[in-house]
Amino acid sequence: MTADESACDGFRAPLPPGFCKRLVRLAPGAELRLGPRDLPDVLIVVEEGVLELECRAGARRCFGRGSMIPIGRLPVAYLRNAGRGVLVLLAVSRAPRPATDQFPGGAGSYCDS
Repeated sequence: MTADESACDGFRAPLPPGFCKRLVRLAPGAELRLGPRDLPDVLIVVEEGVLELECRAGARRCFGRGSMIPIGRLPVAYLRNAGRGVLVLLAVSRAPRPATDQFPGGAGSYCDS
């Protein structure tokens, strides 16, 4: 990977079925507070800027352009823009499953007749 390429270049093409991506922009100094279940199964890629993660215990770590962070596995309390410019993040996750009233009727199913 060259200095002009980003780790998220691989995510520019359409993702396979079952996945979705979102672009998040934060102004300098802005932060997002996160709950324990706000970003399950999310992989964050820093496209531009400097991302600071603050964990619930207070530890902090900065990540620059091209960093890929499996944030769903970390006890993150805040996402913060630690740079002078706009922070651009690409969040890739599993697509939400559509709600349905259908129940599978296979092995292990219970039928009240």
